[in-house]
Amino acid sequence: MSRLLLLAALTFTAVVAQQPSVTIKNGTVRGVELPQFNQSIFLGIPYAQPPIGDLRLRPPRSINSSFGTIDATAYGPHCWSKFTTGFDDNSGFNNSEDCLTLNVIRPAGVSEKSLVPVVFWIHGGGLGDFRYNGSWLVESSIANGKPIVFVSINYRLASLGFLGGKALESQGSLNLGLHDQRLALHWVQENIAQFGPKVTIQGQRYENRRASSVHAHIVAYAGRDDKLFNQAIAESGSGGNYTAADSPTFQANYDALLANTTCASTADSSVTTQLSCLRSLPIDDFRESSTGATGIVFDGDFINVPGTFQAYKSGKWVKVAFLTGSNSDEGRSFASGGANTTADVIALLNTSVPATAMDGLLALYPDIPSLGVPYHTGDFQLDPFQNGAFFTPGLQNKRVASIVGDLRQAAGPRFIAQHASSEVPFYKYRFNHKPYSVSFSVEDFIGHFTEMGYVFNLQNNDTDFWITNHFTATYLGPTAPIEDRFLGVYMSRAWASFIATGDPNNANVPSKITWPKYSEGQENMVWQTQGSTTEKDNFRQRQMQFIMDNILL
Repeated sequence: MSRLLLLAALTFTAVVAQQPSVTIKNGTVRGVELPQFNQSIFLGIPYAQPPIGDLRLRPPRSINSSFGTIDATAYGPHCWSKFTTGFDDNSGFNNSEDCLTLNVIRPAGVSEKSLVPVVFWIHGGGLGDFRYNGSWLVESSIANGKPIVFVSINYRLASLGFLGGKALESQGSLNLGLHDQRLALHWVQENIAQFGPKVTIQGQRYENRRASSVHAHIVAYAGRDDKLFNQAIAESGSGGNYTAADSPTFQANYDALLANTTCASTADSSVTTQLSCLRSLPIDDFRESSTGATGIVFDGDFINVPGTFQAYKSGKWVKVAFLTGSNSDEGRSFASGGANTTADVIALLNTSVPATAMDGLLALYPDIPSLGVPYHTGDFQLDPFQNGAFFTPGLQNKRVASIVGDLRQAAGPRFIAQHASSEVPFYKYRFNHKPYSVSFSVEDFIGHFTEMGYVFNLQNNDTDFWITNHFTATYLGPTAPIEDRFLGVYMSRAWASFIATGDPNNANVPSKITWPKYSEGQENMVWQTQGSTTEKDNFRQRQMQFIMDNILL
């Protein structure tokens, strides 16, 4: 949240008479008026009982009693992400295990009698922070003449939200972060669905296992439609195959949690005894001892399909209008570095590429740096003495990054588009703009997350605080180049238009071009400041088809 909004929150907290107030199922919520946006905001509203003590590592529980009147004028604390000793997106913010809260941004004039669509933002990156400020997206919807209500949530992360292992499987306590999200969606239906029947779920790729919360909800319960949403926006993620909860990597994390804490003495005890001990651990002990693999797993209930691609192919998905896509150079954001030989490439890929497909894949992605990621940078490679951030130089890094980007980000949306676009309105994009203020290392690229500043049309100041505590993000205020500012206006209004009407072409911008439905010719919208355009979705056709035929399923 920008300093402007924070100051507004502080100012209006003291003036109770001017606070907007709404009554929901559990009581009265008093928020903050933002006259500069013509909006009301309600922050830090609890949607579940605190998942602490005996409720740690259990599915979320509804709040079944009145909380009276609460002051909803400040964001709730972040949910703890994975414990690190270095860079952590949670730095600079308050973190707590008691974190299951949500935020609502409402345009002025909207009441329970207004039929206004809702967008439900599920953060990616393993956590959520103020980079995802919805005020400007709501402002874009107002400029379109089609206002929306914005809801964002906190949900449990890392081992508190996605711990695997046999013990949790036996107690039905898997995929807890997804259950948090699902309960929050029910909260929307119970408390603000009167604003309108249309709810769009929007989100990014989840954490470190290339899964996606948005797709998980679409294929949840093998495609059962619980009438919680009717549209979806999935950015830079399309899911994948789901791993068993007791797979060696997930089980090892659970075992380490026992072995490295005072709960080691319960290793040979019953599951009930083990989990009782884990629930009583101090939070710092729990987090420091649980840093292994976490993620969305097959649980036979919420996740009851082998993977998202199988679900879309077999029809086990909720039929919702769709907007999805990825960024041109995302492989550079996720590929490991240091590959100097083909053997090194194979070693980096062998956990995500079947052995039977490896030779065919490598033949389609030859060791030619000019064909690799970042694309359109010729033969440039990182010099060994220019150690890029989070990346070890290697002669075949660009080859690895190209493969990883297509495996994780580009091929999936194309696969889903080909299987779903004939049944629902479906819009696909490729973000192809290098943001003016983002530099991840000695090379610039169109990486993961870089589109978000434009989708949300963020106007936060690029101050030292933001740079220090939020890594690098693009802000589109008065100091940004005019072409970047216009791209933010256009994209945010297109997204707001889709949320409100199911069609991104109802954006109120001059000189717009038609974004075609995918079913009309298999085309992408290409977002870039040098003139957004459309393209046939056939780049790297042979490579993508091989991935879709031999790896995704």
